[in-house]
Order: sequence, then structure tokens, then C-alpha cells
Amino acid sequence: MKASKFCVFLDAGHGGIDAKKKLPYNYTTYPSKCAQHNNAKFHGYGWFFEGVFNREVAAKIEQYLIDWGFSVVRVYDPVLDVSLTKRVAKANINAQNYEASLYLSIHGNAATSPNARGFEVFTSKGKTRSDIYAEFLFKEVQEAFPKWMYRMDTTDGDKDKEESFFVITQTNMPAVLSENGFFTNYHDALMMFDPVFQNTLALSHARAVVDYAKTQGVIF
Repeated sequence: MKASKFCVFLDAGHGGIDAKKKLPYNYTTYPSKCAQHNNAKFHGYGWFFEGVFNREVAAKIEQYLIDWGFSVVRVYDPVLDVSLTKRVAKANINAQNYEASLYLSIHGNAATSPNARGFEVFTSKGKTRSDIYAEFLFKEVQEAFPKWMYRMDTTDGDKDKEESFFVITQTNMPAVLSENGFFTNYHDALMMFDPVFQNTLALSHARAVVDYAKTQGVIF
């Protein structure tokens, strides 16, 4: 199978920036999915907007995959917070045009405690092909950031956590949701805001796609 016959459906969670409005109301998901830190600028006056981070990383993943010959379909909007139903429906309808596909949802995490930080990956419950990609992704990210904190559930022999999130249970293809740091943690937020970190994180996701695609018959 050629890489072009393998499609990655990219989902950048939550909303983006509406240039017609003023901070922080220009963030279309405000007041949720964001946090304000008093000792940094971030996206403006200390505000860190998860949806903006998600889009920056997703765009970088997309460019890597396109450069390597994969097909990519965005299921998110540059500004609006598209409903989960519409995102999944777009992926399921378009998946019919490809021999194989993968749904990849990019997120930042949040917690009540400002001390929570680290990386984690979610798949649907049970053993599925999604677990294969999740393991490759964990490996790539851990190699890229060996000193970071990793949150995992190894009770079933792999590192991903299992949940019933809509985008990973209602898709017709393997689906993985990655939580790429806690924007409610100042130190994680600094990392997540750094373009170098974003690029390395995106490269890790893209390399994991290559690893997974090879197991599905893609020849490079």
C-alpha cells in the first residue's frame, strides 16, 4: 500500500482564536479549556489557550505527514469548536476513500491541582489496533523527552489509558487521543508554548504514524 492510500484524520481539540474579538474573549472556547498564569505572557496576559496549542501541534504533524506522502484530512476548524459528532462524521465518511486510516486527536490537559503535569495517551476500552499506535507514540515521545513525566496504565500490558471518549469510540478507524502536557501547570505550559517543543512533539506523533502504517502494510 502506498502512503497516499493511508489517511490520517487530524483533530485539534476545542476552539481557536477569533481575530474580531478582544482577549480573552477572542478564544472561542473561553472560559473553558484555558488557564491564566501570572508570571508569563503565553497567548496574552498570562492566558494559555489549549485550542491554540492543539492547532499549532496538529498543523506541524500535518506538514510532516504530507511531506512523507500520507493523506491528511482535518476534521477541525481554524477558529470554531466543531462538535464531536461532526468531526467523527467527517472522518467516517471520508475514510471510505482510503485503504487504511487513523484518527488522531491532539489535546492539552488540565487539572485542579497546579502540580499535575506530564504526557498520556487514551484509547477505547479493550485490545484494538489503536493500542498499536498508542504504544509507538509513547515510545517516540519518551525518547524525545526522557526527563518528562509519563502518566500511564500498565495493568493490561501497555501504557495507554482506556476511556469511552466520543472521538475514540465512534470512529470507524483506529483512534487515539493524546494529552500533551498540563497547561494548568506553569512548567508544562512553558514547554507547550515553546515552538521547538511543539515541533519535536509533532515529529514524535508523525514518526509514530510511520511506525503504525508499516504494520498496516504501507511500503515506503
